[in-house]
Amino acid sequence: MKVLPPVPGRAELLFDCPAEALWPLISNTNRLNRALGLPDLSVKGSGAARDYSLRVNLRKMGLGLTWREEPFEWVEGRYFTLVRIFEGGPLARWDATFTLTPEGRGCRLQVKSDFTPRSAIAGALIRYVVLPKSLRDLRLLLRRFEASVKADGQLDAFPRRTKTPTNEQTLESRAAALRAAAEPKTAARLIELLRDGHDDELTRMRPFELADRWGEDRLETLKAFLHAVKAGLLDLAWEISCRNCASSGSYEKLEKLTASSHCPSCDLAFGVDLADNVELRFSVQPAVRKAVTALFCAGSPAHTPFAAAQLSLDPIAPRSLNMTLGSESYIVRNLAERSTVRLRPKSDGASRFEFGAEGETEVQELGFKPGLVTLRFAPGSALVRVEKESWKDKGAKASVVTALQDFRRLFSSEVLSPGVVIGIRNIAMMFTDLKDSTALYEKIGDATAYSVVRSHFDYLFEIVARHDGAVVKTIGDAVMAVFDKGSDAMAAALEIQERMAELNEKLAPRPPVVIKLGLHQGAAIAINQNAVLDYFGTTVNVAARVQNESRGADIVMTESLRLDPGVASLLAARSLAVEPFKINLKGLSEAFQLWRFFPKASI
Repeated sequence: MKVLPPVPGRAELLFDCPAEALWPLISNTNRLNRALGLPDLSVKGSGAARDYSLRVNLRKMGLGLTWREEPFEWVEGRYFTLVRIFEGGPLARWDATFTLTPEGRGCRLQVKSDFTPRSAIAGALIRYVVLPKSLRDLRLLLRRFEASVKADGQLDAFPRRTKTPTNEQTLESRAAALRAAAEPKTAARLIELLRDGHDDELTRMRPFELADRWGEDRLETLKAFLHAVKAGLLDLAWEISCRNCASSGSYEKLEKLTASSHCPSCDLAFGVDLADNVELRFSVQPAVRKAVTALFCAGSPAHTPFAAAQLSLDPIAPRSLNMTLGSESYIVRNLAERSTVRLRPKSDGASRFEFGAEGETEVQELGFKPGLVTLRFAPGSALVRVEKESWKDKGAKASVVTALQDFRRLFSSEVLSPGVVIGIRNIAMMFTDLKDSTALYEKIGDATAYSVVRSHFDYLFEIVARHDGAVVKTIGDAVMAVFDKGSDAMAAALEIQERMAELNEKLAPRPPVVIKLGLHQGAAIAINQNAVLDYFGTTVNVAARVQNESRGADIVMTESLRLDPGVASLLAARSLAVEPFKINLKGLSEAFQLWRFFPKASI
């Protein structure tokens, strides 16, 4: 069929609300299309490496359309564009652009929608039927967005058809267990979300992201989500994200994870690291609510919430991004070339940057002055993103989750497959032991000594859990515990030694105990050891040896922990003098710089 000139559709609206408030609603084209009553789509990748377009199929009332969807382009808060190239049928192409421009205290939205028909009949149908109706429906929805923003979210921006009904009886019966186990305010927030949230808000939920939105503690929110899984309100899944494009694969069980993964879009094999690219997400349990997971827009900016901008380069001409960057760090990523440049905010930084054909610069970190910044890219065939580095920190990384006592207690069966070894970039280790425990057994007898050991275990377990750590195992009278943060490990160690008089008072008239304690942090490997998630490697060995250098009632730590900013703050707040000493640790070739200090008793 002959391709005819495009049929233009235009709309322009003024809104009495700022562009940044409308952007999250307008750019969520997946939910927007569903609200407009459009059918769901079947989507798959192009099948070619480093090609980020999508092949999309739509079927409605026996009619089908298939098209190639090019990656959306956008700058957050300003505009997005889309291009669809159809495989046969009445349409050859569709180009659309939504542009938001600040105007006074409000903003102006311009919509350009150009359909390229293959026949005069298709052109007439688009011009006189499709475009007038679609623009009319869009205007009505956009005015609803405006009303919702002005009502501070009290009016739902989207119509009810974007939500599936909740099984109230099941929700309430299962919510009782969550209310009994979790912090009341957080539990209430989660139950409200399950009842009233949009379907796309109830799949692949990120508890840290929600905690920030609710103004709640991140780890307490994560614990509430874990309890909600046990209560039957949520399902959990482990997601591995590609180091290059951040697309993810999902696994219902930790045992399904392997030490490496492969991204077909990037044609990239990469290692799996529990502290880097494995994240725990949650979805509503279908018995509570059958949330629709279908796609209504394949390339929506909402599918890539970590990207502040996305741009397809031109093979012939250079392209530029003009955008406002805030006081946070960003990553400029060239997906095809797998290159990254980090932009750090600096008061005397530059406002203009040039990127070469391969997406690289001479340095991998640049300083920018917060505000309007121009990024200019040489000609090439690539997809470029400007990503907000803070987004990654809002994920509940597997290293954080598996270092929580609540997780190990509630999900003891969640372990790696036997023989699978997965890295962890950084984790803090604590080893403790009872001083002169052999003499204790000889002095008071096995039964009494064992009760002392059990009481001291309870004491340690409680403190470790309170500081968001987890006890991995006990070895005789010794304890091995892990923490995601060095500062949490130090806070737990301080409390353990500062409150020893309290423990010994409870043990009286039995003999008092003295605890030896060592700390270290670094890289480790996670494995399945006797059906328990365990840790091995040099970091573990060093931490165990460091504990051997403890004299009792003190804390011995390595240089890596002492240099941790959070640890330094804790020690400074207590005005504790730290004594350095260097020693060769048993079984390790190099000499280690260690630091010893004696916490002050709190009672």
